[in-house]
Amino acid sequence: MTELRWGEFADVAVRKMAGVKPGDTFLVLADTWTSMEIAQACLIAGLNAGANAQLLVIPKMTRTDTREFNPSTTGAILGADVILSLCEVSYLYKEAGRRARDKGIRISATVPRGMEDYVIEGILDIDTPAMIEMMEKMKVLWEKTDACKVTSPLGTDISFRLGDRPAFPEPGIVSDEYPLAYFPGGLVASGPIEETVNGTIIIDGSISPGGLITTPVTCHLEKGVITEIESGPDANAWRSRLEATGDPNAFNLAHFTVGVNPRAKMSGVHIQDERVYGSVTFGFGHQDRDFQGTAGVAKTHCDAVLNSPSVYFDDVLLCEKNKFNPDLDLGVVRVGMNPDDVTFNFTVSK
Repeated sequence: MTELRWGEFADVAVRKMAGVKPGDTFLVLADTWTSMEIAQACLIAGLNAGANAQLLVIPKMTRTDTREFNPSTTGAILGADVILSLCEVSYLYKEAGRRARDKGIRISATVPRGMEDYVIEGILDIDTPAMIEMMEKMKVLWEKTDACKVTSPLGTDISFRLGDRPAFPEPGIVSDEYPLAYFPGGLVASGPIEETVNGTIIIDGSISPGGLITTPVTCHLEKGVITEIESGPDANAWRSRLEATGDPNAFNLAHFTVGVNPRAKMSGVHIQDERVYGSVTFGFGHQDRDFQGTAGVAKTHCDAVLNSPSVYFDDVLLCEKNKFNPDLDLGVVRVGMNPDDVTFNFTVSK
């Protein structure tokens, strides 16, 4: 069934998520891991949208690959008005990506490989306007909050201040305010005040790069820096990956994220896992400049996902057991929607 919907997926991804318009120079960037059926569907959708569209296939690069793009890839990226990336490699850690963002080039990204059903269901079969409204309400609540605490039955117990740091909803839709977007959307994130982050997290969802957790991983933090990782083979593998970078900034906390997409399931792919409804992600390493934090640039970025913790904003429960506190009136996100029945306009309150 999935393969029959790639044309429908591509049309929504190109026209609505990436916002491609007639006359745009549009680049579909795939790699040798990407299904060419999906890549070609997106190319055709771009041509049908009236764009000057092209498809570029690059060698596979993992999220931890520190090599820069070659000159021809860099030229194609910097020459585009809009980019739809279907690759695992992240633009945030590449010079070409930073230059593209400085130029205002719109970048829409996803990773179909390994979560094919989700990338379709997460944009075609969900009430996107309701999800956006929920994220906007969470942003307002988030930015009124000073103290945050996360706990879990497994032993997570960590606290930090949010202060005046901005919160960012991720609807997955490229806009003038958010020219870089990952889809399917469905999370709110911010960079906690680093020196206030203290405690322990027990990771029971996934670690990316890596995959699903087989044995919970215990991670201790002091003043926003990992001091110890323990408990089994997953912990050892994660610690080794961080140490192998040779970059002490890889151990810095970069962001705190809450997922709100009810179509997302824990899969081992970070774009899906950090959007699981009521999940929490702690990101480490490279910190996006929009978070306005002090963690800074790192050679890599890693996401550690807690499946179903409890989150408290100023001692008020936000969510627990993958359910949001109904007293906060954040709304409900329905599934099974037809994308033709909804609009994808996105504006966020300041």
